[in-house]
Amino acid sequence: MGDFLVQGLEQARRAVVDVVGRDNLQLNPKTMPRSRRAKANGRLKQIETIVRRLILLMALALKLGPLVAGQPRTPQAEPDLPEGIELAIFPRAPVKRFTLMPPARQVTLSDHIRDTSGAVLGLSGPVSTQPLIDRILALQKILKAPEAAAKRLARTLQRMQAKGEARPMVGPAAGAFRLSPELGAVATALPGFIRAGLESWESSG
Repeated sequence: MGDFLVQGLEQARRAVVDVVGRDNLQLNPKTMPRSRRAKANGRLKQIETIVRRLILLMALALKLGPLVAGQPRTPQAEPDLPEGIELAIFPRAPVKRFTLMPPARQVTLSDHIRDTSGAVLGLSGPVSTQPLIDRILALQKILKAPEAAAKRLARTLQRMQAKGEARPMVGPAAGAFRLSPELGAVATALPGFIRAGLESWESSG
């Protein structure tokens, strides 16, 4: 499982670099065609879902001690990026946070892509790249330190179990054919691995 997670995260990093490179976002353009941003958002949404599932799988494998009220957080040092990823870094501080666990109404961790950019309404013209770049930055930050994100999510899952909440539901990997063969294989395998990891949810809560 360790090799699967390592390869999955590496393929996700490469996919993010590909999203950046397709529209030269590393040059920090202020605007881009609406249709291009819609396509980039769609690709990024798929990658985000895969990363959430990889982090969830990592979190399920962690063994945590009992919950302690008011337990202080230990600051996590950010490691250096892997070689080559520097090409996809933007000259601004990230302002958007990557959500590891969606709200309860979205707890299925769906793979379905929804275009909210307005392209379906027939709108045209240039649009701001800022929302897209902010999402990329947030995702890159998680991919820099996935272990720390997994530990945070493991604590969230532990609290959910302690409250008797329902376990997360993970649907099939929709649209995996749009991904690279390597990332598509990761996306397809993840639901089964996660469901197996959640089998003991009720008995261990």
